[in-house]
Amino acid sequence: MSEDRDTELADTLAEVGRRIGQAVTDALERIRPTFDALAAVTNRPEVRAVIERAEKAVRRRPCLCFCPRAHPADRGICETFDAVISGQYSSDLLGDVDVPLCAPCAAARAAQKFAE
Repeated sequence: MSEDRDTELADTLAEVGRRIGQAVTDALERIRPTFDALAAVTNRPEVRAVIERAEKAVRRRPCLCFCPRAHPADRGICETFDAVISGQYSSDLLGDVDVPLCAPCAAARAAQKFAE
């Protein structure tokens, strides 16, 4: 009697597994044309160019120089989304903190400190 129940349980579990597998296969077959169309669109050169520009923009660090305070004589030189180095900024609240700087802002700050 116990072997019959074990066999019946095994058969039931196998059938459930087959049904789940078939349901997943059917679902994938229904959405495959959508994935194929999406892949075709994303491989077009103009779409690849947009994606590459977005990836490049996301990798950039913003310049947080506080230009009007750090180098007021050199307005408009900031390359806002192209920080290449870190500089020190003194804050009453946080003390000395490292701040990402673009190359022109770093040069302007260095020139200002050198002139002092």
